[in-house]
Amino acid sequence: MFVVQTGIMHKSSLLMMALTIPLFLFFTDCNSKAKSWNQAQKDKWTESCKKFMNDRGVAQKDAAGFCDCMLKKTSEKYTPEEAVKITPAEEQQLWKQCDYNW
Repeated sequence: MFVVQTGIMHKSSLLMMALTIPLFLFFTDCNSKAKSWNQAQKDKWTESCKKFMNDRGVAQKDAAGFCDCMLKKTSEKYTPEEAVKITPAEEQQLWKQCDYNW
């Protein structure tokens, strides 16, 4: 009886590992694009975003919060090289995620 229980426990442990490892790798990889942004690129992107928002009459405090959100969403999904090529529709989807309505 002990041998059977040990075998079952061993199989369930292996099954748990088999399910956990791919999830861990998936969530670890989700941040890989964000890691491709260096601080200078983040700063340049944020300043450009703030200027864009301020030029359209958005208060600096609101622009800062929004641009921080946009940087987070953009850098999670795109590398800096990809971000400069996103379409207006892709950009608008990111805007919606940051609760900004046109």
